[in-house]
Amino acid sequence: MAEKYFMNCNSMKILVAGVGGQGIVYLTNILAEAALLSDIPVSVSEIHGLSQRGGVVTAGIGLGKYNTGFIGKANVDFLFGLEPLETQRCLLHLHRNSSVIFCDYKIAPYSVNAETAKYPDVNSFADYLKGQCKEVVCVDTMPETIDPVLCNVFLLGRAIRMKDFPFTGDSIEKAICNTVMDYHKEKTLTAFRMGKEYYSELQKT
Repeated sequence: MAEKYFMNCNSMKILVAGVGGQGIVYLTNILAEAALLSDIPVSVSEIHGLSQRGGVVTAGIGLGKYNTGFIGKANVDFLFGLEPLETQRCLLHLHRNSSVIFCDYKIAPYSVNAETAKYPDVNSFADYLKGQCKEVVCVDTMPETIDPVLCNVFLLGRAIRMKDFPFTGDSIEKAICNTVMDYHKEKTLTAFRMGKEYYSELQKT
């Protein structure tokens, strides 16, 4: 059965952004598998960047017939930001009807570590996004029991409750079971389910 996004539109572009080591490709593979399981045409375009050095990593996903994963100006419908500053770098790809979910898990670039620049205020950035986009969720706290490498999956769990997220929870769980190695599967599913239950301590949303 086709997923819920087909009820609203014929195509969607998703962008996943972060830095090397955060599991951008890992999350992209789960989303692509969910699309395949749902008989939704999918195309993926990855830009790995300097992933082994903690550099910028992004991946584009195109859902729908004739849609590609290549990302352009103001054509991203759904943005996953695994790091706040890298989320901010994606502003030019967003439009008024975009949905954004990002986590407040800072990985300071060299300029901040060298004290030649300040890290942007995350709350101010979240407020700005809310005035520019259709729906914005900032995951400001992460359970201590969650392995940091599974923040991406936790974020995916919270995204399930967003209005324009294109997949159901069941399809994501099936995709996890199909793509994640057995020894890591249960921890991944647990992180995803905890994300589904997440409510911001500040916003209760």
